[in-house]
Amino acid sequence: MPRAIDATDPVDLFVGERLRAARLASGLSQTELGKAMGLSFQQVQKYERGTNRISASMLARAASAVGVPVADFFPPETLDLKSNNWVELGAIRGGAALAEYFLTMDPAQRVVLLQVAQVFARSPQNSRPPVA
Repeated sequence: MPRAIDATDPVDLFVGERLRAARLASGLSQTELGKAMGLSFQQVQKYERGTNRISASMLARAASAVGVPVADFFPPETLDLKSNNWVELGAIRGGAALAEYFLTMDPAQRVVLLQVAQVFARSPQNSRPPVA
């Protein structure tokens, strides 16, 4: 079935989220990454959101700027991009810190935190279904 012209391809969304995660992990702002790539921060924003597709040459520049292989930006073949359950924790504001804190906890504390997260995820304010 042909996709709508205005629809954002799930691969573009995935690449953008991976770019954001790599940028945050390397400690760069969108402005700094844009400068390294010869772009404006607005263009980096568009790439990260999947609004604009990133060309192979720009992806290579981004990979070089954040210090990761280009292959890190692509989904593994086993990933179901249609499910939208593939958001990287590092791509979410506060996600990297949450992961660091989680790793320092003992197993009992992790269980409690996961139970609290499950309650929050099921609250009526959340419109997004929990990730399986």
